[in-house]
Amino acid sequence: MQAGARGALATAVDATRFAAMLGVPIADLTPGCRAALAAQPLVGEVLHGAEREAELLRALRAAEQPELARSGPHRAADWERGWRENLREYAAGDGSLTALMPKYNRHHVLRLQGQYLRVADPAFEYGVYTALRQQCFARWFRGLDGVAEFGCGTGTSLALLAGLLPQLSLWGLDWAESSQQILDRLGERIGHPIHGRRFDMFAPDAGFTLPPGTGVLTSAALEQIGGAHGPFVDYLLAQQPAICLHIEPILELYDEHTLFDYVARRYHRRRGYLEGFLPRLQQLDAERRIELLDVRRTGFGSFHHEGYSLVVWRPRAAGGRR
Repeated sequence: MQAGARGALATAVDATRFAAMLGVPIADLTPGCRAALAAQPLVGEVLHGAEREAELLRALRAAEQPELARSGPHRAADWERGWRENLREYAAGDGSLTALMPKYNRHHVLRLQGQYLRVADPAFEYGVYTALRQQCFARWFRGLDGVAEFGCGTGTSLALLAGLLPQLSLWGLDWAESSQQILDRLGERIGHPIHGRRFDMFAPDAGFTLPPGTGVLTSAALEQIGGAHGPFVDYLLAQQPAICLHIEPILELYDEHTLFDYVARRYHRRRGYLEGFLPRLQQLDAERRIELLDVRRTGFGSFHHEGYSLVVWRPRAAGGRR
């Protein structure tokens, strides 16, 4: 690291740091992951002293705002409006996936392994997120026949999968009709069909069955169902997917004894985000109904919380064997 503006320390999310975040050797980073890390300067300034305290105070005050919106089924219309905005921009554009980037990835102060990181480029967060998906998709979905993303939103992960693993059949499930309209256009433009379907994770449709050899993906989607994840987990247990990869905020991975994590936990709970999901999976693992393959806090997040923790699991066959 080197000194930056106002005495802050500059640090980069390069291959060495990123591999450490995932707990893998640098040599195991995929070409796609390395390319995503090199696509833009992922450099920021670690905040210390009064600047760090100011950001902690700002985060704490934000978590205390009485008008803070809570997640839940009542937010369906909000997501419909949000994805419709992306749909209009994508339909009017040249097919660039930048029009499909969610509007909430725009923070200039991020969380990185116990520190606040000030970044000049608001696309920094999305760049790290893309590198994470490149690595995880290549590791966990290679060799499958298909992937179904639940809560797929604007479909950027499905587009990435189509380029990385073109043999996959792809399904995009979301409760917003505008999401399915985006997927229709997206599939045409990238030349890889994406099957869009309405799906409500609060009330899963058992009529949508996963073909054998299909993996499941959620990313910043389960966060919206709070503690009401039971029906969706039961649905997945019944469907017996090949593997399930979740890139989500996991409340139980925060350290409740540090102020840095306290403010994120406070925000997480005030928003009504995902809670109890990991303990449920850990119980199922103890009962040998599933196999937990990876549980990892990457330590990377937006300003308010960390939405990029990893949970990977697969159902066990009857009798506790695969």
